[in-house]
Amino acid sequence: MAKLEELSEKIASEDVPLDEAIKVYEEGLAYYKRCKDILEDANRRILVIEEGAETER
Repeated sequence: MAKLEELSEKIASEDVPLDEAIKVYEEGLAYYKRCKDILEDANRRILVIEEGAETER
């Protein structure tokens, strides 16, 4: 998340050339997708654990 914030601030800066802003945007998008995948995986694991706990009741 910190890296995404850093990249966001860099893009928001008025003195960033367009080609660099695009490169930073692409890098940010890759970080976003990675974070999203990690969160989705964690959510799936939690659902499996919860389902297992409910069947044990």
